[in-house]
Amino acid sequence: MNPIRRYAVIAVSSGVAVASLALPCLISISAASAKTPPTTTTNASAAAAGFLARQLQGKHHDHYIGSYSCGTAKKPKTCTFINYGETADAILSMDAAGVAQAPATRATSYLEKNVKSYVGATEDSYSPGAIGKLMLVAEAQHVSLSSFGGVNLLKAISATEGVRGASPGEYQQNAAGTPDNFLFFSTVSQALPILALADSAADDTQPDAAAVSFLVAQQCADGGYPSQLLTDTAAACTAGEDVDSTGYAAQALLAAGSQASQQALSWLAKHENADGGFGKPSNANSTAIAIEALVAGHRLVRKATVWIMARQLRCNAKPGVRGAVKFENKFDSSALLATSQAGAALALRPLSWIDKNGASSAAPALKC
Repeated sequence: MNPIRRYAVIAVSSGVAVASLALPCLISISAASAKTPPTTTTNASAAAAGFLARQLQGKHHDHYIGSYSCGTAKKPKTCTFINYGETADAILSMDAAGVAQAPATRATSYLEKNVKSYVGATEDSYSPGAIGKLMLVAEAQHVSLSSFGGVNLLKAISATEGVRGASPGEYQQNAAGTPDNFLFFSTVSQALPILALADSAADDTQPDAAAVSFLVAQQCADGGYPSQLLTDTAAACTAGEDVDSTGYAAQALLAAGSQASQQALSWLAKHENADGGFGKPSNANSTAIAIEALVAGHRLVRKATVWIMARQLRCNAKPGVRGAVKFENKFDSSALLATSQAGAALALRPLSWIDKNGASSAAPALKC
């Protein structure tokens, strides 16, 4: 995927509407290295988690801020926004690495305090992708699904299923009046709630058959998934499939016990690039999602892991950025976005396997 397409997919679960070229704000090298972390590590995923922890912003260092060009050609202007989705991804990467629980806990508390700003203030504005991602965070962080910042995430996701003209089992969000209405029919927004519900320990919170069947019906004949859902599931799949959508769908189908997951995994395996990466061109986010899905399905990921590790800044980089993962081959502000998802892949932890149990508090720096 190219960077523009990649950001649009990630925005499915970020719950914000931004320009397609929006990027996270990366803290300067000097600021990031101002304080020396108390611990060091040689572990790639732990080093990534440490970098993510030191990039947290705000008064309490508990969230990320993104920016995008919102002016005109004659009057350039930069606007900012709270990137809730990226903050959630980073928490999951910290949990997957088994470190950085002090910052992960702060970030989780921040998401709880601002839950309605992320998922929607009322049932009519709920975003199923955002709810699904918060459910994964709550499960990994051992926070109640029924009272996440005062919101019952289980009831919230139920309120989006099959409503406002949606197909049976389809997770739907309001087509007007919500920040992310342009993500109305998204494969990822269907997959994340299914994955989170299947990941829950309680038997009565499992995804219902209609939701799983609706996701299965979106699958193209060759096993891949397009980014946008078909409004008519009886129609042929004509849109181009992509790695990100297929990777999320495969993880959801695996968690739900659907055999359709095997076709999705085979599609992913066939679409690994010659260099070992995934995406068009190979990039860290698409490769990370593919690794998560393939690991969950017990498929080989050696080449993909080598590719993503080769993009991690190691001891030859400046101290403040060590552990970061480049989106492609150049280090810039996109590295924060890339690392927020690549960290979990470096730990070889699919989304349904992530749990903070046994994690340490400190955010380590790469040992050199």
